Amino acid sequence: MKNYIISVLALMSFSLNGQITINESDFLQSGDSVGISTSTDLTLDFSTSGPNSTWDFSDLTESDYIFESARPLSSAGIIINIQFGPFAPAEYKASYFQKFDGLPIEELTGFLPIQINSVNRMIKINSSELTFPGYSLEAQGQIIGFKSDTIETAYEFPINYGDSYSSTGYTDINLSPATEARIKMNRKRQSDVDGYGQLTTPGGTYDVLRIKHVVNEQDSIYIELGPIAQWFPIDRINSEYEWWAKNKKRPVLKIETETLFGNEVPTRTTYINSPPANIDVAELETKIYPNPTNGILNLETAESIETVKVFSTDGRQVFEKATSGLSTTIDLSHLTSGMYTVQVISQKGQSFNPILIK
Repeated sequence: MKNYIISVLALMSFSLNGQITINESDFLQSGDSVGISTSTDLTLDFSTSGPNSTWDFSDLTESDYIFESARPLSSAGIIINIQFGPFAPAEYKASYFQKFDGLPIEELTGFLPIQINSVNRMIKINSSELTFPGYSLEAQGQIIGFKSDTIETAYEFPINYGDSYSSTGYTDINLSPATEARIKMNRKRQSDVDGYGQLTTPGGTYDVLRIKHVVNEQDSIYIELGPIAQWFPIDRINSEYEWWAKNKKRPVLKIETETLFGNEVPTRTTYINSPPANIDVAELETKIYPNPTNGILNLETAESIETVKVFSTDGRQVFEKATSGLSTTIDLSHLTSGMYTVQVISQKGQSFNPILIK
């Protein structure tokens, strides 16, 4: 009897330690940032699933180190805040936004007569779910927001082994009057929590839940060039394999794939990791001019800028702007004369630069 009790207690202990539950508090919140490594190792075996699984990806080779950030909505500009800010309808009231790589910009710019520089996705998170209420894109130097007609649900909380759910998302991106073109995003998502156990990466060993998302995308582009008007379909099947641990803010490992001619091909691998010893991710080389300034300030970097913040000498944040590209201009003419600090943030680092407003 004693041995039986010990065995039962041991089994219970393993169950408690092995099967974790993921909640909204384990996800990025507004203002959070997580350092991740990307890997070029794309010949990976990610087929293992089920209970008490062991995944060993300790031999992943790092090719780059970046920051994944939840960018505050306050930095997105007036138009985006009207659409997704505090006074938006409840279902569209976003918590933050992130860079979105799911729209094939390279393919789209080949069709469109205008240049799309970046795409962001709005994120709404609460205790029951995480949804995508809309998107924004930067084109022709302007940031434009688009509410989703059907809001996609990416996660339902709490997340436990065996959970399964599906969702659809539909967004009509109408680029008129900038150009007579439209992009329709039609996404069908199937999510299955298909495994739990222990995962090892170069960043550490974790107790994890694994989630498999399969996203069937049926996008289309409408272009009107003079008398010629036509829809161009872009159909894709993308999958995301995510290993989630407690209190890590994003998957400790994420493998993204695309199905081509019936074969599933890995396209991107990322994992949480500490900054490499030979890379100074904290310092971003930044050129700021003129300094001193009357208020108009130009910024240039070697990496794409995501956010610019300005702080007064007492530590108060007095300005914030979300942007993209290697250069941007900010207008600080509304600030009083004196010393300030400009923080420039990219995916690979940040810099702090003193300026004087005359």
